[in-house]
Amino acid sequence: MKIPRKYYNELPVSAIAAEVNESLRRNGRIVVTAPPGSGKSTLLPLTVLQDMPEGRIVMLEPRRAAARQIAMRMAFMLGETAGATVGYRMRFESRVSEVTRIEVVTEGVMERMLIDDPALDGINTVIFDEFHERSLAADLTLAMTLEAQRALRPDLRVIVMSATMDTESLCKALDAPLIEAEGKMHNVSIIYGEDTDLHNCAPAVVAAVRRAWREQSGNILAFLPGQAEIARCMEALCESLPDAVVLPLHGMLPPAEQYRAIEYNPDGQRKIVLATPIAETSLTIGGITAVVDSGLYRAVHYDPSTALSRLVTGRISLDMARQRTGRAGRLQDGVCYRLWSKATENRMNANRVPEISEADLSGMLLDIAAWGCGSADELPWITLPPRGHITEGLNLLERLGAIDSRGIITPHGRKMASLPSHPRIANMLIRAASGHERSLATDIAAILEDKDPVGDENDTDINTRISLLRRLRSAGKPGRLGRIISIAAQYRRMMRCSEDNTQFNPCVTGKLIASAYPERIAMRAADNIYRMSGGAEVRINDADDLSGCEFLAIASVGKRIFLASPVDRSDLEEIAVSYDNITWNSREGRLITRKESRIGALTIGSRPLESPDRDAMARELGRAVQKEGLSMLDFNDNVGRLQRRIMMAGEWHPELELPDVSTEALLASAPQWLPAYAGG
Repeated sequence: MKIPRKYYNELPVSAIAAEVNESLRRNGRIVVTAPPGSGKSTLLPLTVLQDMPEGRIVMLEPRRAAARQIAMRMAFMLGETAGATVGYRMRFESRVSEVTRIEVVTEGVMERMLIDDPALDGINTVIFDEFHERSLAADLTLAMTLEAQRALRPDLRVIVMSATMDTESLCKALDAPLIEAEGKMHNVSIIYGEDTDLHNCAPAVVAAVRRAWREQSGNILAFLPGQAEIARCMEALCESLPDAVVLPLHGMLPPAEQYRAIEYNPDGQRKIVLATPIAETSLTIGGITAVVDSGLYRAVHYDPSTALSRLVTGRISLDMARQRTGRAGRLQDGVCYRLWSKATENRMNANRVPEISEADLSGMLLDIAAWGCGSADELPWITLPPRGHITEGLNLLERLGAIDSRGIITPHGRKMASLPSHPRIANMLIRAASGHERSLATDIAAILEDKDPVGDENDTDINTRISLLRRLRSAGKPGRLGRIISIAAQYRRMMRCSEDNTQFNPCVTGKLIASAYPERIAMRAADNIYRMSGGAEVRINDADDLSGCEFLAIASVGKRIFLASPVDRSDLEEIAVSYDNITWNSREGRLITRKESRIGALTIGSRPLESPDRDAMARELGRAVQKEGLSMLDFNDNVGRLQRRIMMAGEWHPELELPDVSTEALLASAPQWLPAYAGG
């Protein structure tokens, strides 16, 4: 393998290539920082490979679009196509061969490689690119790789790279030296504006893009928090700037459309790219000289008190702002329009919060169990995962049957861990009994993975979406559901089941969703109110057809239900736990004995208990007496005189060790003495 000399001259990272290889030979771990455009993601892995007589390099990229583009760029630099010396692997897409020596992989693939082969045989070096993004998977795979290096592969080499991160604490945690590359970043002027509206930033972004269009001459990159804002800006800009080529860029786009936004350079026309944070790092978008930064991003936050995750829009950190600003200075001097004030900037966090501090950890914990580690506490974390999130994650895995009460992975859990999906979805796919159910489960999984294609708050029935998907797929006209149809096809290949566009039973949908979200099985509690098995109550609009259902299985929920399906009582009874419920009814003055079927906080069925346990009845009477007091007992004057005589005898003759028979003591100890008198 020979790298053309021109790339050494063009890319500043070439100046540290020899130092990187020498340090790797001495230390086994290094931290590399280099500014955007310096070649750290492309030239540096090639120079490391050139110094390796044998073995492979695996480089982890946090984003699919970046992994694809970086692998293709390295292959181009070698005069090859992706899949030869350099290839890439991600979920549902792979370009590697027997001769591939550098694999650029996404996070799920790296986890699977470690689980399948904890020693990473045949791999010489693992590179963690753009580590400053601090994704959950990057933190997990780094911890697993460091443990593998310590326990199994002392010869394994690790490189952690980024353009912006807290290198001092990282080097200390890794016990690794820092190597810094100089860049040739052009000057970027910063223009501040007013703070954007967290909930409606599109008007401000559109105005700033129009200003940049008037004041600058190159292509424009605008950062927005999500797809909805991108769509609103596209509509406004296409109307007001008809001469511009306006292109979206986000993770849900098909690869061809992502490639068009990144690589397309219109002849004689200026380009405006409207992007989510996917464009912050690694991706090089041609001709960008102006950046418009909304200052916002959207991330998933997990609340362990409700065991639910929700999307939250917030302000970016200073390191994210620097990354975005740098996109305007890769080719020449540029401008960044920041849609926030200097006062707001002074209050912004220096670095982004690691995802491990805020995420649902159930998938991570399943991977750790499948990997063979007894506990998450045993791994060398850069940031410790929160104890409450670990507890909730383990509880979910136990409810799904993935681990036993000791935290050991079960055979069912191993099947779940083998699928490249969240444990909830994996459990649903595996629990689907027949071919028809399995195909239905793949359709459900695809819809849940993408944005709701209907988005009607008065129609939360996921079966509406499944019917629409099957109708469009059968007609060969995917329309706006094209991505969902593609994801469903990928899940079918994974599960080895056939496409099914026939009619289906909505309650089967509910049963499948209940297997994925057991704590979101819900029972109607009042008009428009449902109580979930996890204990929380949620609302549904009264105009929704599902509002009259007795039971729902909820797939997506916030303050109200977003996606759900009816579920049949008979299916719930199969997973319900049976309890003998014996309680004292103070109003009726008697014990009530019932056989109840429960799912979490819900009682879905109840009938009289035919042969109640007499000891259990006596214990409940004792507890009731403790609570209700003398109102349940016939303590008349004769009893009072007897109590006084015993207490006097106890004072006169302490050697008899007579019990305390005061009313207070008798009420407190009722569960011990009352059963002997409870026969009637």
